[in-house]
Amino acid sequence: MNQNFHLIIFVRFGLIVALIAAIGFLVACIYARYLRISHGKAFLLSLAALIAAVGLGFWRGNEPQAYFHFGDEDFEEALSVSLAVLLPLAAIPFLAKLYLTWIAGAATDAEKAPGMAGIRAWLRGGNLVCAVLISLCLWLGFGYSFWAPVALALMALLAFPVLNMAMDTTAPPTPAPATDTLSPDRERVLKMLDDGKITAQESAELLNALAHSAPPRAPQTVPAPYRKMVWIGLALLLVGFFFPWFVIKTGNLLTEINGMVTQMPMPQGLPNLREMMPQGWATGMTIYVAGGDVSHGLGWCVLLLGLAAAALPFVATNLDSRTCQKISLIALGAGAIILLYLFTSGIRFVGIGILLGLAGYALEFIGVLKARELDWLRAL
Repeated sequence: MNQNFHLIIFVRFGLIVALIAAIGFLVACIYARYLRISHGKAFLLSLAALIAAVGLGFWRGNEPQAYFHFGDEDFEEALSVSLAVLLPLAAIPFLAKLYLTWIAGAATDAEKAPGMAGIRAWLRGGNLVCAVLISLCLWLGFGYSFWAPVALALMALLAFPVLNMAMDTTAPPTPAPATDTLSPDRERVLKMLDDGKITAQESAELLNALAHSAPPRAPQTVPAPYRKMVWIGLALLLVGFFFPWFVIKTGNLLTEINGMVTQMPMPQGLPNLREMMPQGWATGMTIYVAGGDVSHGLGWCVLLLGLAAAALPFVATNLDSRTCQKISLIALGAGAIILLYLFTSGIRFVGIGILLGLAGYALEFIGVLKARELDWLRAL
């Protein structure tokens, strides 16, 4: 009997090891195809993802709380833990993709292509599948908002082609000046040469003097697309300021608080908090926090700093362009720090407004940096 028991344990352990090896092999093949790396590197990456998934599963299993309700509590908890375990399997290759592209320079020719061709290459199947899986795992496994991670993942995917488009400084060739349009003075000199009144050397001297006396051309200004990019970013920031920055569902919060309190060891226990709160809270009232409602006026600071960075070159006309660009970058940096602080501190309740603000700041940064780069090139 004891020998059969050990044999059963050994067989089960072998089956578990074989299942894990099969899953690891399958994951490694998927990673190698998705990231276009060798099978050895894909195996190491899949091993790291599986270890992270097992660790997260043990941690999440100690708190089997479901963040959605289908009617069966055990099924909800099991599904929530399972989706939490899948998070590293989707997030690690997604982050590896961004690292290989941005740091290692492993982007393909299609991904480097400017315009819609590069955007289509980034919004292909594998990238979108990872983005949706990460959002589902964060939503159903940890209770985060679904749309905020989706929007953040899409912004991360589109950042490379957008920056590639912004850095494409190739301009269409300017047409050469027409040679048949001559000034009256030049025509007079050429006519005198034809009539034999002056020699060829004298005509060359006169034409050279006329060329030096011509008024200089007006200096070229910063190309409009970069300035338009700054204003488009400001428009996104203004629109996002009036959209909800945070969406708080009080019913979910109360459920979590009630679950934590009821699990605490108390001599006489505590009453159900849902029965003690107002009806609006118990039924799931939703609180929307717009940019102007953020505490300590941080939302207004973000808006004013973005507005100042865009309007400074038109307001401070006594400052040179380089000084204006430095001040604009300082203002955008301060606003970005505040915006990222708000985003990370309340990422669970992030709404569409703060995402639009981040996109607006990114476009303003690109526009100011490209204008500064063009000024630097002209100074050479």
